[in-house]
Amino acid sequence: MSYDLIKAERGLCLGNRTGLAGKCNGQTFRCECGQVGCRQTYDDACTGQAFSAAWRCVKCGAVGKVEALNFENRIGA
Repeated sequence: MSYDLIKAERGLCLGNRTGLAGKCNGQTFRCECGQVGCRQTYDDACTGQAFSAAWRCVKCGAVGKVEALNFENRIGA
């Protein structure tokens, strides 16, 4: 079974990594302004990026105003 098939139900980030081939596959979050996307360790790392490593929204600049969209708090999730 492929990674993509296993994680398909999780609603992972479908953006592509910039400079590298492949999908970002990160957890997705929603900002209070409505922006949805993943968090990355540096700016412009993914085409679906919505937050920087410091949780700054790339759309409105809000910091820490996030809601996890696909988080499961269990072992093996």
